[in-house]
Amino acid sequence: MSTTLESQPAAASDAAPGESLESRPPRGAAGTSNSWLAALASLRLTVTLFALAIFLVFVGTLAQKDHDVWYVVEQNYFRVWVATVEWQTFVRLVEMFTKAETPPITGGFLFPGGKLIGVVMFANLLAAHAVRFKVAAKGTRLAWGSVLLAGGVAATAAVLATGLDTSLVGQLSPEFCDGLWQTLRAALAGVALVGAYMTMQKYGHLRPAEWWLLAAFNAVLLGLAGYLFAYPTVAPDDAGMRIVWQLTKCGGAALLCLAGCWVVFRQRAGIVLLHAGIGLLMVGELVTDLAAVEGVMSIPEGGAVNYAEDIRHVELAIVTDEADAQRVTVVPQNVLAKAAASGEVVSHPDLPFDLRVVRFDENSLLAPPMAVNENPATVGAGLERVAITSKSVSGVAVSAGVNRPSAYVEPIDKQTGESLGVWLVSASFMPMDGGGGTSLLPQTIDVDGTPYEVDLRFKRLYKDYSVTLTDFRFDRYAGTNVPKNFQSDIVLSDPSRDVERPVKIWMNNPLRYAGDTIYQQSFDEVTERSTVLQVVTNGGWMIPYVSCVLVGLGMLTHFSLTLTRFARRRVEEANRLAAKSETRSDAGPSLLSAEAWAQPIVWAPALAALLTVGYLGSKTRPAVDEPGAMAVERFGALPVAEGGRIKPIDTLARTTLQAISARQEVLPAEKGEPRVSAITWLLDTISARKGWDTHRVFRIESLELLDALGLPPRQGSFRYSYAEVMKDPSVLGGQVDQALARRREIAAAQAQGRPAEPLSLVQEQTLGLADKVSLLHQLASAFGEPRIDGDSEEAVRQQLLEAQARGEQLGKSGAVRVVPPTEPTGEWTTLYQSNLANLMRLVMKQPLEPAGAAWSDALTAYARGDAAQFADELTDIEAAVEKYQRSLEATPEALAGLAGSERLDTGAVRFEHFFSHFSPFYYCAAMYLLAFVLTACGWLGQGSWSRALGRAALAVIVVTLCVHTFALVGRIYISGRPPVTNLYSSAVFIGWAAVLFGVAFEAIYKLSVGSAVASVLGFATLVVAHYLSLDGDTYTVLSAVLDTQFWLATHVVCVTLGYSTTFLAGFLGAGYLIAACGPRLWGGASRLDKRAGDQLVRMIYGTLCFALLFSFVGTVLGGLWADDSWGRFWGWDPKENGALIIVLWNALVLHARWGRMIGPVGLSALAVGGNIVTTWSWFGVNELGVGLHAYGASESNTATMLLFFAASQLVVIALATLRPRIKSV
Repeated sequence: MSTTLESQPAAASDAAPGESLESRPPRGAAGTSNSWLAALASLRLTVTLFALAIFLVFVGTLAQKDHDVWYVVEQNYFRVWVATVEWQTFVRLVEMFTKAETPPITGGFLFPGGKLIGVVMFANLLAAHAVRFKVAAKGTRLAWGSVLLAGGVAATAAVLATGLDTSLVGQLSPEFCDGLWQTLRAALAGVALVGAYMTMQKYGHLRPAEWWLLAAFNAVLLGLAGYLFAYPTVAPDDAGMRIVWQLTKCGGAALLCLAGCWVVFRQRAGIVLLHAGIGLLMVGELVTDLAAVEGVMSIPEGGAVNYAEDIRHVELAIVTDEADAQRVTVVPQNVLAKAAASGEVVSHPDLPFDLRVVRFDENSLLAPPMAVNENPATVGAGLERVAITSKSVSGVAVSAGVNRPSAYVEPIDKQTGESLGVWLVSASFMPMDGGGGTSLLPQTIDVDGTPYEVDLRFKRLYKDYSVTLTDFRFDRYAGTNVPKNFQSDIVLSDPSRDVERPVKIWMNNPLRYAGDTIYQQSFDEVTERSTVLQVVTNGGWMIPYVSCVLVGLGMLTHFSLTLTRFARRRVEEANRLAAKSETRSDAGPSLLSAEAWAQPIVWAPALAALLTVGYLGSKTRPAVDEPGAMAVERFGALPVAEGGRIKPIDTLARTTLQAISARQEVLPAEKGEPRVSAITWLLDTISARKGWDTHRVFRIESLELLDALGLPPRQGSFRYSYAEVMKDPSVLGGQVDQALARRREIAAAQAQGRPAEPLSLVQEQTLGLADKVSLLHQLASAFGEPRIDGDSEEAVRQQLLEAQARGEQLGKSGAVRVVPPTEPTGEWTTLYQSNLANLMRLVMKQPLEPAGAAWSDALTAYARGDAAQFADELTDIEAAVEKYQRSLEATPEALAGLAGSERLDTGAVRFEHFFSHFSPFYYCAAMYLLAFVLTACGWLGQGSWSRALGRAALAVIVVTLCVHTFALVGRIYISGRPPVTNLYSSAVFIGWAAVLFGVAFEAIYKLSVGSAVASVLGFATLVVAHYLSLDGDTYTVLSAVLDTQFWLATHVVCVTLGYSTTFLAGFLGAGYLIAACGPRLWGGASRLDKRAGDQLVRMIYGTLCFALLFSFVGTVLGGLWADDSWGRFWGWDPKENGALIIVLWNALVLHARWGRMIGPVGLSALAVGGNIVTTWSWFGVNELGVGLHAYGASESNTATMLLFFAASQLVVIALATLRPRIKSV
C-alpha cells in the first residue's frame, strides 16, 4: 500500500488558492533537470533544508540544558559548519517528561551545522530565482521597472546606512514624534476611507459572505482610525515612536521596491520581494556573526568607565607601570584552557615570565581552604581561598549568571627556569550570607625587582569615550520586587569628538553613539547603586528592520493576490450555479414570510441564538447583598493594592483561596451545608470571626504527610482546616526543617556540579503546605493589630520597635495594602501599619486616619455580626477612596509617577468585581461545547434538519464569540494592556482568533467544518486558560523590560495570531484525515465527497498562508524588540527558537505543497504536525527551565499533558498511511 504523505501529487483540480502557475516550477524547468543549477533550485532541496534546520534548532534548544547559550551558538550548533549532536540532549527531553534525573550519556553524531544549512539555503534561494523567476516585462515597461527597482535598492541601502551613523543619536524630538503620529493617523484614515469606497463598489460583484467579511474588515479599520482620532493620547510613547520611525523608513523603501517588482515581475512581485527580505535577513545574521561585538559596563554611582567587558571570556592580565602609563599584556582564555589541557608552557616575548597552567576551571566558586583536601596554591591569595569547580551555566537568562573561571598558574623565571610559586587567579567570588560576595584583588609578582600585577578578569574592550554614572534609579511596583523601571543618568565624554553630554538610558531606550549602542541591561541587586549597561557594536542592526518589512509586505501582496483570485473564482462559480437555475423559485421563500419561518433551517438558528443570548445574559446579573444581611458583595468591590496593581478585594480573596485550596470557594464540612464564597472566607479569616479556622481550605493529598500530621485521609476533597493542620505546630515545623535541610544539600551539590537526588514527593508537598500556611499567616497579619500591652515603659518601647519592624516587613513582603493614602503622593499601606499609626496618633491625642479607622471598625463589626455598622464603615471607606482618587486626578505629577496598574480607577475596580462574578470565559467554554454537539448532530442527521442543526450551531458560536470578544475587551480595560501579556491571556486570545477564523470559513463554505473547528478550539483553549488561571492572578504586572505597549501590541499579538492560525490549520487537517482516512480502519468509504474535500484542503492551505505571515512577522518583531532592549536581534533563547521552528515548519509545508511533493492527505498530516510544533513553542520550551522565558512549570503536570497531546496528534497523523476512498460528485 502506498502512502499519500510523500508520494501523491496534487491534481490540478485539487490546487489550493494561490497554487497557480506563479508558484509552481515552469514546464521549461524539466529540460534543465540535469543541470546543477536546476538541482540546486529544487523545491525538494528547499524542503529538506527546512527539515534539517528544524531538527538543528530543536536539538540546539535542548542542549541549553547542559551548556550556556554561547557554547551552543558559537562552538557546536548554530554558527559552525558541522555540529556534533550529543545524545545527552535527548536524555534531557526524556527528563522533561519524567521529572527525574537520568544517568548521563556521552558521545553523539555529526550533523550539518547552522552555517552549512544557511549557506546552502541561500544558494537554493538564488538558484530558484535564476531558474523559475523570469522577467515578465519588456521594452519601456522593463526600463521603468528597472529604474524603480534601482531606486528601491538605493533607498534600502540608504536606510541600512543609517545604522552606520557614528554621531550621537538619542530620542526623537517631541515635535517630530507628534508630526509622525499625525501623519500615520491620517494615512490610516485615508486607507480606511479608500477601502470603504472600494468595498461599496464591490457590492453585488462578490458573494454575500465574502462581501460581508470584506465590509467587516474595513469597518474595523474605520473604527480603529476613529478611535485614534477620538483618543489622541493613545499614541505610542517616544520609545515606541522611535521604532515606528525606523519601520516607516523601511516601509517607504519597501514600497518602492514592490513597485519596481510589480512592473518587472508582475504578479510574482510579492514572492520576489519576500525572498529578497529572507536573503537580506540571512546576510544580517552573517554580518552579526562576523562583526558584532558585545560587552557590559558595570559602573557604580560616581564612577567612570572607558571599557566594556566581554563576560563570555576571561583573560589573564599582567600589568606593570612604565613612566606615566601602564603596559598590559593579556593571555586569552583559550590559551589558558589549552595549556591546562596539554600541560604545555605558555611562552611569549611580551610576557615577563613563562607560564604553566596547573588547572583551569571554566566555572567556579571561591571557598575557604578547609573546603578541599589539597590546595594547589603555594603562594598568594590562594593560601586563603581555594577554587571549587562548578557546573557550567546553561541557558541565556540573566538569572542563570555567567561562567566565572578560576585558574592555578605557575610563573617560571625565563632566565633561571625557577618556579615563582603556584598562584590562584580567579574571576569568581566567595558567596556571602545575604547576597553578594568577595573576590580576589590583583596580586603582585616580583620578577627581577620589577613588580607585575596579575589578575584574571573578563576580557576588556576599550572605547574612545567614557561613561560616568551620575545617578541610578530603580523603582519597584508597590509591595513587590518586580522592577517597574530602572534608568541610568550618565555623562558621555569623548574628547576626540568634543562630546560632553548628559544622557538618560533606560529599558527599551538605548543610546547610539560612535557605532555602539548602549542599553540598560540590569543593575547590582545587592547595593542597587550600580548600573550594568550592555554595549553592542553592530553596524548591521538595521538589517532585520528592513527584512521584516520586505518579507511582511511581500507576503501580504502575494496572499492578497491569492485571495483576489479565490474571490473571483467564487463569484464565477456562483454565476454558473445561477445560470443553471430555471426559475426564480429556486431561491426559496423570503425570510420575512411565514412559510420560511415554518422551516427548521430558519427558526432553529434563531431560537438557538435567542436561547444563547438569554442564558449568557442571565449570568451577567451582578451579585447583590440581601437586605439586612452583611454587605459582603459590597465589601468585595473595595479597591486594594496587591501584586503591584489596584484590584477589588474580591479578586484577592479568589486568588488567595485558589493558591491555598485550588478552588475559589470553600466546600462544606457536612452535607447540606452551603458552600462558602471566597470573599466570605476572607472576611472570616481577616476579622478572626468565630469558626474562621474550621474552614477546610488546605489541600493535602500525600498520605505520608497526613500520617505525619496525624490527620485521617479525607476521600473526595482531601481538604483540611487550619485548626487541624496546626493542632501541633511543632509537627509541621519538624517536617519543614527536614525538607529545607535536604534542599540546601541539593543546592550545594548542584553548585559543585555533583549529582543529587531531588526532593521526594512528600518533601515537596510539605514545603508546599508550609508556603500555604505562611500565606495565610501573612494575610492575617496584614489585617491585624499591633499588641502593645507592656507593663513598663521599656517593655512598651520594645513592643513599639518590634511592631514597627513588623510593619516594615509586611510592607516589603508583598502583603495586601488596603488603606489608601491621604495625599496624592503617598502610598497605600497595610491595615496593620495603619493601626499602628493610629495607635500613635491616639497616644499623642491627634485625629485618627479615617480610612484605616473605618477598616478596623468594619472588621470588628463583621466579627460580632453587626450588619448595620459594617455597612456604615464601608460607606466611610468608599468616601476615603473617592477622595484619594479625586486628589490623584488633580495632581498630574503624582499621577505620572505611578504605573498604569498602580493608578486608582474605581470604575475599573467595580468592573473587575463584576467580571469575576460573571466568569464569561467559563460560560463561553460551555457554549462552545454545546455548539460542537449541535454540529456533530447535524452531521449525523439527514435532510433539512441536518442543515438546521448546523446553522443553529453557527448561531450559538456567533453569539458566544460576541461574549468572548466582550470578555477580551474587558480584560484590556481592566489591565490597560494589549490583549496578550502572559500565558493565560495568550490562551484566551488564541481561542478567540481561532473561533473568528472558523466563523469566517463557515460563512464562506457552509460545510459545518468551520463551526466544528471553531467550537473545538474555542472550548479547548478556554479549558487551557482555566487551568492556567489556577496559578493566581491573571492580571500580573510586567517587569521593566516587558513594559512596552508598542511591542505588546505588535510582536506579541502577531506571534499569538501565528499560534492560533497554525492550530486552526492543524485541526482542519485532523478533520480531513479523520473524515477521509478514518473510515478505512473498518473498511468503509470516506465521509468526504470530492467537492467537500477540495474545499477543506483550500481552508488548510489558506490558513497556513496566514499562519506563515503572522508567525514570521511576529517572530522578527520579537527580534527587533530584543534588539531594542539589549542589542541582540537573535539570542537563540529557547522561546525564540520555538517561534523559529513554527516559521520553518509552516514554510516547509507550503513549499512541499507548491513542489507537488504532497497531496491533500500529506498536506493535512503535516498541518496536524504543526499542532505539535506550536504546542512545543507555546509550553514545551518553558518546561526546559532555561532561558529568558522559562516560566518554571517543572512542578506542574504540564509536561505530561504535552506528551499526551503530542501522542494524540501522532495517532491522527498515522491515519495518513491509509489511502482514502473519496466519493466523487
